[in-house]
Amino acid sequence: MHAMYDKTFVISHVIRGQWSALEREQMIRAYVEADKKLYPHSYKVVIEQEPGSGGKESAENTMRNLAGFNVVADKVTGAKEVRAEPFIAQVQAGTVYYVAGRWSHDFLAEAEAWPNGRYRDQIDAASGAYAWLIKEPGYDRTYRAFQPGFVDEN
Repeated sequence: MHAMYDKTFVISHVIRGQWSALEREQMIRAYVEADKKLYPHSYKVVIEQEPGSGGKESAENTMRNLAGFNVVADKVTGAKEVRAEPFIAQVQAGTVYYVAGRWSHDFLAEAEAWPNGRYRDQIDAASGAYAWLIKEPGYDRTYRAFQPGFVDEN
């Protein structure tokens, strides 16, 4: 997700799936490396750290996997539905956009069913990204998808 100069937000892509812990870490690393090439000057990885020792250990493992990258753990508290309210308000206000790709149908289906759908992780992740971006005043808000000739590869 990117925060734009005009105070709008763009979701450029979403990767989702069910993997083993090792496969998940490999997927995270591969996509972080790819995204870093696209956004070399203003890229931060935020890992959600769920409550409890298991959440802490998982976040620490991912941070070790991403050694050398600008990565932080975000310790979340409270219900997903409550944490998502500011993001949902921005969606309803028309300030959140997305770059269409293979991922967008599943993302929009989950969003339309929120919070009563079977899945809630994509909206939870988007609301976490939004929350992080609005508290990052020094974030470089340029976004290459608005450059002429941009094509989303996903």
